Formats: sequence, structure tokens, C-alpha cells
Amino acid sequence: MISTLNNNVVSGLRHDGLIRVGIAGLGRSGWNIHAKTISTMTHAFQVCAVMDPSAERCDEAVHELGARAYRDFEGLIGDPDLDVIVVATPNRLHADQACAAMVAGKHVICEKPMALNTEDADRMIATSQQSGRLLAVFQNRRYEPHFLKVKNVIDSGVLGRIIQIRIEWNFFTRRWDWQTLKQHGGGSLNNHCAHLLDHAMQLFGDGEPEVFVDLKRSLTLGDADDHAKIVLRGADAPTIDIETSSACAYPESRWHVMGTSGGLRGTMEKLEWKWVDWSTMPARKLSGGAAQDRLYPREEYDWQVTAWELPADAVAPPILFYRDLEAALREGKALFVTPASVRRQIAVLEQCHAMCQV
Repeated sequence: MISTLNNNVVSGLRHDGLIRVGIAGLGRSGWNIHAKTISTMTHAFQVCAVMDPSAERCDEAVHELGARAYRDFEGLIGDPDLDVIVVATPNRLHADQACAAMVAGKHVICEKPMALNTEDADRMIATSQQSGRLLAVFQNRRYEPHFLKVKNVIDSGVLGRIIQIRIEWNFFTRRWDWQTLKQHGGGSLNNHCAHLLDHAMQLFGDGEPEVFVDLKRSLTLGDADDHAKIVLRGADAPTIDIETSSACAYPESRWHVMGTSGGLRGTMEKLEWKWVDWSTMPARKLSGGAAQDRLYPREEYDWQVTAWELPADAVAPPILFYRDLEAALREGKALFVTPASVRRQIAVLEQCHAMCQV
């Protein structure tokens, strides 16, 4: 199905070379991320139409982008001049709108979370396959340099067998926007955790994790969670501890990795890791007798230490996402972030919601 879909995608492009985009939702993501990113990639993309219930935001897009404006989603996807629809509306609308756009013959970029349950995620994937339209989920943080470096270090084996990975993204802040309301699919679990879980599932490996979750309301003015603790574990996988909270006055580093040969820690800008080469260490034998000199056994480790810093010329993840999208649409190349890989994350989110009602 992948090769057939890719062939259909390439043949489905029209126009004189530009990929013509319609953006549904002109909020923080639709305007600040998608519209502004596309505006820097004028060799490949053009925002030709927008949709938002706010007349003021539509007028802004008409003035600044020269785009046509619609006040309803049906009008946007009915525009015959568009190749791609960006679904950047509230979370509860993602699945229905993405499917409607694909049925209307448009390729779709869907903001995270892809869906609120696996049934909707499966429906979206099935609609993509049946319509021959591309479904690209905007998990752009999978392109982040710090995550790719962490994955590279872990995959290299230098840290040995990975025992635990801790991923933290904490704040101390109050929020009172739509993302704090359950009726819109809001909450930290669907918002920040959609990114952290996406990273975690790439590091967890194959198989489905056993899940522990604790959700709380702390400083939010809405009724959805703004504190989430998730632990994933599996027989042949590292334990992954994920935490995002709006009630953390002392945030710690994003990454803390423990392995049998060493460890890694750091932020989105700086990472450091160290390891020991066990082949250079003396052999030890288990002793069941009394501790020598009544002390814990001790030895010195010749640590190998290295570090990484975010390159000054690092390309922003949204741009990398759109570059891959262009290659997928023009050349039929496989997406770096596939809907099937995001579906694994949605299964964990769904399980978390079912296990822990705020």
C-alpha cells in the first residue's frame, strides 16, 4: 500500500510547481508555526487560502498573505485550487476534518495530537489509503537535534543496555485558553505529552508498553489536566519516565539516561554523556562473605566523556518537516514521521485517559 499511495500522491499534484496550501485554524500553531514556516519556503509552497471563525484573523491572512479566506471548513476543502490542507483546529476536530479533507481530494497535514483515540487514528489512516491522499502528522519535534542526538548515542551502544530514560518538560504557569478544556480535547496529556510520548515511543522499541499514569489539575483554570506523570515499561525495553507539569517551580534538565556502561543528561541545547569501557576494567568475582574492611566494594572508573551543543546553523524542525513533505509529494519518498508510528503514541494517550480521569 505504501508504494501505491506514494505513486498516487505524486500524480495528485497539480499547478505550475508550487504546492498550494490551505490552513484551517489561525491560532498559535496555524499562524505562528505553519503560515510563518511556509512563508519562508516560497520556492515550494504557497498559502493560498485560510479558514478561521475569527473575521479579524481572516482579514489579517488576506492582508499579509494574499490568501482567500473562508469562515467554514467545508468552504476551505471545497476550494479546487488547493493541494494540501493544514488541520490546525482544536484537537477534537482533527480526525473528522482530516478525513473530510482527504475525501475531498486534498493531502493533509494534521496537527498533534493526531487523534484522541485509536479508532479515529485508524479511520484517518484508512481514509488516506482509500483516497490515495497523503496524511502527514505534524510531530515536528521528532526532528529536534537534541532528540536525534540522544537516539544516536543510545543506538550506538556506548551506554550499554539502557535501564531508564527520564524525559521532563516542566513549567510553573497558569493557563486559561481552549487547551485547558476537556470539551476541546485539551490538557497537558494531549498537548506537551504528545511530543514527549512521540520521543519516548521511538526509544522504547518494538512492542506495546505497560503504562502507569497520574494526571492532576494544578494551576489550570480549565477542567483538563495540567500535570502528567507517565511511566512506560516492558520486558526487553528501558523504563521511560515522562513528566510534564504546570506546577514545577524548579524545572530540571530534559534528559536523564541510565545505562549499564554509562549515562547521559542535558537540555535541548546541551547534552553530555560518559561511559566506561568494561574491557579495560579488572575482572571481579562475586563474594558472599563479609565485606572487606567493613566497606562497600569500590573501584575507580576511567570515564570517557563527551558533549554536544546545538549547532548555530541548526535548521528548525518545522522546516525539516515541510522539506520531507515536499519530497513525499513530489518524489513519493516515505515520510520520516509516518501515521502508523504516531498511532502507537495515540494508543498510549488513549490508555492514559482511560486509566486516570481528572
